[in-house]
Amino acid sequence: MRQGRRGLWWIVMLIVAGTAGVTERDAVAEEYHAIPGLSAQDRAVLAANMVQQGQCRNGLMEVTEAMKELPNDETLVRLKGVCETELGLPAAKDTIMKWLKLAPQAHPERAKMLALLAKTQASLETPNDWVLVPAGEFEMGAEGAPADPDEAPKHKVFLDAFYIGKYEVTNRQYHTFVKSAFYPPPENPDPKYSLWRGETMLDGIGELPVINVSWDDAVAFCKWSGGRLPTEAEWEKAARGTDGRTYPWGNEPVTGNRTNYSIENVTFWEGPATLAKKDQYDYGRSPYGAYEMAGNVWEWVQDWYDENYYKNSPSKNPPGPSPSSGKERVIRGGSWQSIPVTVRSSNRNKQDPMDRRVYIGIRCAKDATDVKETK
Repeated sequence: MRQGRRGLWWIVMLIVAGTAGVTERDAVAEEYHAIPGLSAQDRAVLAANMVQQGQCRNGLMEVTEAMKELPNDETLVRLKGVCETELGLPAAKDTIMKWLKLAPQAHPERAKMLALLAKTQASLETPNDWVLVPAGEFEMGAEGAPADPDEAPKHKVFLDAFYIGKYEVTNRQYHTFVKSAFYPPPENPDPKYSLWRGETMLDGIGELPVINVSWDDAVAFCKWSGGRLPTEAEWEKAARGTDGRTYPWGNEPVTGNRTNYSIENVTFWEGPATLAKKDQYDYGRSPYGAYEMAGNVWEWVQDWYDENYYKNSPSKNPPGPSPSSGKERVIRGGSWQSIPVTVRSSNRNKQDPMDRRVYIGIRCAKDATDVKETK
């Protein structure tokens, strides 16, 4: 048995050599199931080939199945750690630590695995601060002036508990992401709207929200930091709570001590001074303590945009419409150039997911798996 496993190790190592930097090219591996009837050895070779081709989700499922028979196989544990790191899964650190204990000190892949371990720790340098949004029902949408037709009808939605970012993602956090994940820096087609010069931030912008990020950029950052984008329903509940308020702070008018917005219909870009720092507006916090969910920068959410979605969306944990409903993604919250009617918590907007704009940023969410109050 020992000899067979050593042979397996060499076969798989030849296949997976150099996969530590592989990115996931087929993130849409929906409904994949481990192929039945394979031996653990064959399954490991299959998984290694999948990882080599960028199929980390599928490969991880095959590895998990093989480890039912070989739970402490060095190769399988290593492959599991590689996949979990590439997929941004929280378990990656523990898996790599397990491999480091199993593998001999002189193992030829030890340096690569230590590099992956470092990658799992990068997001801890500039972590997201989370606030809990408890499970329960809220009223989503709005009807009548000044609401737009796509905000109707008002409807009850039940959401399981989740966490949402206390702040919009900052340039400091995104800089750590760019450096540790070798990810392209944010950019705007017009350099005058950029707060970065290549991978270098301008002085003094660390606590300002990152801008000029596409929807894919937002997804990548949230995944790297241990979260995901909120759904549109999650975003709205986090912004307005359960009492149907108009703005995160309540129904009182928009003022300069509550949010970064525009009094005029047109506000011009003035560089970093245009944006507000992450914790600048104490009086504008949402019922759950999240800052700047009105104004400052629009925030990408998970959903595709469909102006009629509220008419038939599910009443529990709505996932958003299918991609066939449109080509734009939803953005929420308004920005520094928005007038008061636009920063209402029920207001909806849309944007081409490939766009990188000076008025769009990121706020992440994550499942509240440690909370038992869901129904």
